[in-house]
Amino acid sequence: MTTTTCETCEKELVPLNESAKIDSKVYCNACIEAHFSDPKSLEGRSIEKVMDPTICFSCSKDFGDRELRKISVYPVCDDCEIMIQNRSFPTWVKGFFVAILLIVIGSWIWNWNFYQAYGNFREALESFSTGDVTNARRLMSLASDEVPEVDDLKTLSRYFHGIELLKEDKSNEALAELTKCQEKLPESYNLQSLIIEAKIGSSFDNKDYHGFLDAAKERLAMDSTSPVSMTSVASAYACLYAVKGDEEDKNNAVRYLVKSKAIDSTSHEMKEYYSIVEYRLFSRNIIKREDFIKQFPNGWNTN
Repeated sequence: MTTTTCETCEKELVPLNESAKIDSKVYCNACIEAHFSDPKSLEGRSIEKVMDPTICFSCSKDFGDRELRKISVYPVCDDCEIMIQNRSFPTWVKGFFVAILLIVIGSWIWNWNFYQAYGNFREALESFSTGDVTNARRLMSLASDEVPEVDDLKTLSRYFHGIELLKEDKSNEALAELTKCQEKLPESYNLQSLIIEAKIGSSFDNKDYHGFLDAAKERLAMDSTSPVSMTSVASAYACLYAVKGDEEDKNNAVRYLVKSKAIDSTSHEMKEYYSIVEYRLFSRNIIKREDFIKQFPNGWNTN
């Protein structure tokens, strides 16, 4: 006999044939009766009945750990299989069987969107794990469209879309998508750090340099050992200096640059970031990273 655990009452060793999955959650028969006594309460839900492959559907004999061959979806022992194959069914039984078969096929078709959504959901997670955020967002969006009543899929679709928008440097749109996911995802998704990153980009794009500074400091508070976080604060102060000409902002920018260089003074990425901030302090001209690279393909210095 195969057993499972009821995810509602947490009863263990529940015979598999005395359980069912409703919306991917395992219920024992007692919990199904308790929570879904009204058949209408099951409307619109995904219901999956998994048969114990070690118990004969016909004679109910338990074969321990041995999995039986199946006729259609039904596990059947050797003796019952021979009996079924050699049995002559009266016409009314054949008609009844056809009717049941039509009901089963109809149920399968009715729930087909859930099977499709699950397949797209699994493929989306696989794509995301390999770094293919665009394909992950596409597949999760398909899964959400197939079962729009499942809010979790809609949230994950927005989450992946927000990350995709961040990679495309569309911070305003990314912030809008990621904010909708708040309080709907576990901490392991690092949603808050993504929202802060979107705030930094959005504030910079909107020339809200005080907002840029606040968001940069918020990220630094989350990780004070990151040279990127440290330089973001310097960058925000440099923007404020470029706009207002306040020497205190310039001094603060330089101070944070020194701290950041003490952490990482050699990597190409950080040296490029330092040059952008130093150029901003020197020229009081605010340009984006991509424009800076185009203008100074070989780097920039004060000479």
